Amino acid sequence: MNASDAKAALRAQGIRNPSPQLVSDWLRMQQSQEWALELPDSAQEAPSEPSTRSEASHPSAVEHPSSKSSLAPLLRARGELQRPAGRRKAGRPRTVAPWFACVASAMSDGSTPLRAALARCGVHALTQKELRALYRNTALLAMRREARQKWEREWGIRRRSRTARPKGCRGGDCLGLSEELRRIL
Repeated sequence: MNASDAKAALRAQGIRNPSPQLVSDWLRMQQSQEWALELPDSAQEAPSEPSTRSEASHPSAVEHPSSKSSLAPLLRARGELQRPAGRRKAGRPRTVAPWFACVASAMSDGSTPLRAALARCGVHALTQKELRALYRNTALLAMRREARQKWEREWGIRRRSRTARPKGCRGGDCLGLSEELRRIL
């Protein structure tokens, strides 16, 4: 295949005047596809057995578990994993299940533990590792905080700050009297 064949093929696809860069890219793609067809099937297969040399060179990968989420595979297996629509931001995507809102509202009173809230919402058979991942999940944590604030507003509970005292009132005279004046009195 040469450049004139590439130009003819690109014109057939509806590109009237293909640039030299486009022609060279098209030629490279065609050549890579031909090479892929020429490879025997045994060369395309991945080795079925891991090499002992790679395991020996990376002993830490075998000893320590990965830092990936333990909650996402569980939700994916159940078919409950939801991904937000739109453009994906950098970093690990948030793990959100449809029952997160139910669990957050069940825990909104502040006295219901996570296990009881999960049982109330019909989520059972979670391991200790998955429960810990739920406690640390940022999406669930945000929903729990919002539900707690809503519950406090509904019941009329106000968060009080410590009572403000004058600066000189730490064990001394709370009226702010000077040392001389206190001696006189």
